[in-house]
Amino acid sequence: MVETITQESIYEPVADDLQLVIAKIATIADKTRENALEQVESLDTQLGHVLATPGKRVRPALTLLASKLWGQHSNELQIKMATAVELLHIATLVHDDTVDHADTRRGRQTASKLWGRNVAVLLGDFLFATSAMYVCDTKNIGLVRRFAETITELARGELDEIYNAWQPDVTLEVYKKRIYNKTASLFSTAAESGAILGGGDDQAIEDVRGYGYNIGMAYQVYDDLLDYKSTSEQLGKPSGHDLNAGIITLPAIIAAENGAANEIFKFFNAPEKVKADLLPKTVEAINQTGALEKTYAVANSYIETATKSLDSIAPSKYLDSMLYLAEYVQKRDY
Repeated sequence: MVETITQESIYEPVADDLQLVIAKIATIADKTRENALEQVESLDTQLGHVLATPGKRVRPALTLLASKLWGQHSNELQIKMATAVELLHIATLVHDDTVDHADTRRGRQTASKLWGRNVAVLLGDFLFATSAMYVCDTKNIGLVRRFAETITELARGELDEIYNAWQPDVTLEVYKKRIYNKTASLFSTAAESGAILGGGDDQAIEDVRGYGYNIGMAYQVYDDLLDYKSTSEQLGKPSGHDLNAGIITLPAIIAAENGAANEIFKFFNAPEKVKADLLPKTVEAINQTGALEKTYAVANSYIETATKSLDSIAPSKYLDSMLYLAEYVQKRDY
């Protein structure tokens, strides 16, 4: 392993291709400006704001890395697929922020905060459709179908979260299905699509998809854990957000099984005017059960399974980066 794992060191083998992806995304607002009618001239500004919000670019990097595992040279189809993956991710963030009534994302005001919920929803729709156009350019019907399935899964995950809000008895099975749909599905598709375009055989594609699935599951579990541990400045959104929104995640599920069920139930059923005072006490009750340590162990097990999924892949700098990515996800603190 490298001495210090950073995003730059992980992405280094595909850095040029990733820059092409970022450049393609940056031109979307410009193309909109060229084709815009006078009455919608602000669309390019709004898209520019949404697309310029800095992100980790994990998903497109994963597509690009997976596409190189069998010696395939860079090509336009890989770039377009990685672009589609990142656009789909950005679209989900726009919709998520709108549903959540979020004011900020990564330290910047959200589209719904700046221009209202109606505009934000339509901006998200615009990006969903644009991402699908890039996938169609691959002319691979299997990828087009998988991408459509992913959009369905992402929507199902968010709907499940809404349906289960303020339900304190969410089960582990329901939670795992939710985080697959809302997070791991896109990681799976990012990895799988790269493997397909990179020329992997059926078993190799399945192995790389398994890596993407487990990285995605771990990513969301760590994210849910960080919601209990990190400050608002680190997260780029309010800390304790999930519990305060009535969303049960793995720390609360584990805590409820280990003595904190009454405290969680009390918080969920408290009048709105006292919830703010009860929240810190509820979080503390969850922490005291050892739930955070147990949640971390679950996330680590997904990381271990992810790396084992790649055991059959021949050594290369691209494989190394995927292994580094697993370690990076494991150690991230925001």
